[in-house]
Amino acid sequence: MEEKVQTNINVNGDNVREKHVQYEIGNVENGGIGIQIVNGKQITIKPSATKLSPNSTTVAPKKSKHFLETATFKYRYLNTDEGNRRLYLLYQFLSREYRETKSYIDPEIAPDDFCSLFSGETNNTVITWTGSKQDLYYLIKRMVDRHIIDIPGSTTIWTITQNHFSDRRGNIFLDLRNQHKPKTSAEAIEHLIDILDPAATTPADLTELSKKLSTAFGGK
Repeated sequence: MEEKVQTNINVNGDNVREKHVQYEIGNVENGGIGIQIVNGKQITIKPSATKLSPNSTTVAPKKSKHFLETATFKYRYLNTDEGNRRLYLLYQFLSREYRETKSYIDPEIAPDDFCSLFSGETNNTVITWTGSKQDLYYLIKRMVDRHIIDIPGSTTIWTITQNHFSDRRGNIFLDLRNQHKPKTSAEAIEHLIDILDPAATTPADLTELSKKLSTAFGGK
């Protein structure tokens, strides 16, 4: 066992999560003693009661919560019947409700947890993003560009994204701001955002749009 120190508190100007780990075997879940620092605040992480052996092939459960609450996006049409329906429809699609292929978010994520990331209120939810980094970058960037979501004045688009989305292993997405438009999925992602945009789709359009998205992403 050896002492490891990982510092990710500032990534290209964005304050993101930081973890210092002492005497770690792989990760904290495997019995290490760690410290998580979120926006400069320190929290001790103790090993869980159930430890994985160093030779175990079992994957530790995904974490869906942080220890501290941080800022979220604000969906401009939230708290209206139509707006709430649109946000839930996006959740359904991303969690493979309309598709036979892979989902873009962990299907075990509860719809309320997903929707809470667009509430404009601080929370500690973490969504496991199972798509590519470029797809996540383009989805969030275009939501902002099209004025679908607002960013609280004290933070940035990529700080929020890095604090509330992780990959399958629970790692944050680094260097998001320097990603590029995806070559094959950009058009379909624009259609995804159309779900949230009353200026692009009427309520009557949503069913037909769902069919188009399913075809674009290889679903039914």
